[in-house]
Amino acid sequence: MWKQQVDGTRLDAERCLPNIQFRRCRHKRKGGRQCKANAQTGVEFCFFHDPGLDEKRAAARQAGGIARTRKIVLPANLAVKRLQTVADVAELLGETINQVRRGELDLRVSNAVGYLSGILLSAIEKSSFEERLVALETAVATPSQSSTQLPFEQDGNFDFVEQNPADPLCSNKND
Repeated sequence: MWKQQVDGTRLDAERCLPNIQFRRCRHKRKGGRQCKANAQTGVEFCFFHDPGLDEKRAAARQAGGIARTRKIVLPANLAVKRLQTVADVAELLGETINQVRRGELDLRVSNAVGYLSGILLSAIEKSSFEERLVALETAVATPSQSSTQLPFEQDGNFDFVEQNPADPLCSNKND
């Protein structure tokens, strides 16, 4: 942790030894307050207030504006990817992560892929639940057509716990 002294030196708070001498930019803001940025080496101003750097600042602003407005698109010959299962989406996300790590894919594109993948995974999950619900409703509505019996339907006994005849709590009161 650093502590600033009145003379502009910084002290290491743990050791209390002078460390680095630094200067503040001499630019005065509206209202007379001084800019809080550090001055450049050998100059009294920071990059943003140095009168000798007007052209460099303008070029930096222009480059930033161009980079920001540049449309990021993927190649037109990119193969269409099948995205119908969770595994398909996981594979796409893995490829996207690796492309970002290699610097082949812009972060804005990868963010869009990640966001849309989340929406797609949610839709796949809901679709799966709907399919299972329809199958269950069909099985319940037409039990005679179902050739598979559930474990508790065997022998017409619907008890979920096997009864022990020696246990008085498990005896059938209708006997």
